Amino acid sequence: MPKTNVGSPWEANFRSSIRTTPGLENWTVSNAGGKMQVRFRPSEGKAQAARLPLLWEQGNVNRATLLINRAAKALLEGSTDSLAAAIAIAQSNSTTMRIGVNWEEVAEGLRDVLMNHRNEILAKTWSDNYEPYINEALRLINSGDATDGHTLLKNTLSKWAGKAPSRAACCIALRNLSDHAISRFGAAKSWQITSLDIKELRGKPARKRRKATLSDTELQFLIDGIANRNPRWANVLRILTLFGLRPIELQYLSPNTREDGSLGLWCSYEKTCGGSQTDQRQLEPCWLQDSDGSPIKWTVIEQMHAGLLELPLGNDGEPRKLDGHYVETFLKRQLEWNQLKQICEERGEWLRAYSFRDTFSLRCHRQKIELGAICAAMGHNLEAHARAYRWESQQTTAKAFASAAEPASWQR
Repeated sequence: MPKTNVGSPWEANFRSSIRTTPGLENWTVSNAGGKMQVRFRPSEGKAQAARLPLLWEQGNVNRATLLINRAAKALLEGSTDSLAAAIAIAQSNSTTMRIGVNWEEVAEGLRDVLMNHRNEILAKTWSDNYEPYINEALRLINSGDATDGHTLLKNTLSKWAGKAPSRAACCIALRNLSDHAISRFGAAKSWQITSLDIKELRGKPARKRRKATLSDTELQFLIDGIANRNPRWANVLRILTLFGLRPIELQYLSPNTREDGSLGLWCSYEKTCGGSQTDQRQLEPCWLQDSDGSPIKWTVIEQMHAGLLELPLGNDGEPRKLDGHYVETFLKRQLEWNQLKQICEERGEWLRAYSFRDTFSLRCHRQKIELGAICAAMGHNLEAHARAYRWESQQTTAKAFASAAEPASWQR
C-alpha cells in the first residue's frame, strides 16, 4: 500500500488508535529519531513528552500500546505526576519491558559461567572473544545509546565495521550477554538478540582462509634455524610437529610406558566440546622423512623420560607454562617463520601456530595411516576431523592421481 502524508498505513493506524482509546484522549505518539515518543497533554498543567525504549517499528506497536496504557494508569492513580516516571513504573510492572538491570553484574555473571561452568574457556579466550565487545555494549547501554537487543547489536557492531571475523565474534558475545541478562537477571525480552537480528546486522562472513600445512623440508628449515639460536624452543616445535598437539596440550604431557613396554608420552588434556570432553590419550609420533625417504627420528621421547629435555624457562627460572599465545608470540619474532608465512600467503594459505597440528594430519594421511587411528592420536572424533583438518595438498592430490594412472596400478 502506498504511504500517506502521515507515513505508512500502520503509522497512521497506530496514531489514531492511541488518540481514540478510552483514557488516552490526551495522548499522542510520534517518531523521534527512530524511537517511539509519547506526548501527554493533561487538562491542567504543562504537556510532557518522553521516549519509550522501543524503535519506531510496526512490530513494536502492541508493546508500545500496552506500555502507554500502563503509564496512563500510573498517572491517573496518582502514583506519579511525571510522564517519564510513569513509563518507568509501567516497565517495572512488565515481564517484557522490565528495567533496573545491572549490566556490569550481568557481564561478570556471564564471565563466571563461561570460564568456570558451561564451557570452561580460558581467560585469554574471554579477553579476546568476549570482553572487547561486551565492554563496548556496556558503554552504549550506560550512555543511553542502546535500549533493546537489536539496537545494542547494531551500534556495537559499528565499531568493527569492515572486520568480518570481529563482527562474527561480537554477535556471539552479545547474544550470550543478552540471553544471560534475560534468563538470570530478569532483563526485558526486548533485549533479546535473535538469529534474525544477527543475520540482518552481521554482514558478509569473512572469506574462508585455507589452513596452511608445511612440507617436511619446510619444517626442517624452521626447526633447524631456530635450534641454532634457541634449542629449548626448537624442542617445543619438535614436540608440536611430531605429535600434532594443540598448543595448550604442551602443559599436559608426561612420560609413560606403553603396553608393549616401549617408552611413550601421555597427554592428559581433556578439551570441552559442546558440553562433553575429549579423552586423555596416548600420543603417537608421525616422523618427518628426509630427502631419501628415511624417517627423522628425534629423541624427544627418550629425553623426556630421562629428564633431559630442555624446554623454555620463564623469568623466574621455572619451566614456562606454554599455550597458543606464547607459541604464536615466539614464532612471530623468528625470521624463518616469517619467511614461511610469506610463502604460505603467496599460495593462499594461512600459517599459524595450529598449523603444526594441521600438518600432522596431512602427514598421517600421506603416510597412509588408518583414519580411525589418526583421530585417536589427535584426540578428536571423525566428524571433527572431516570438518576441520587437512587431508590433502596439491602435491598429495597430484601424486595420488599420477600413481593411479600408472599401468601397474590398473586392475585387469
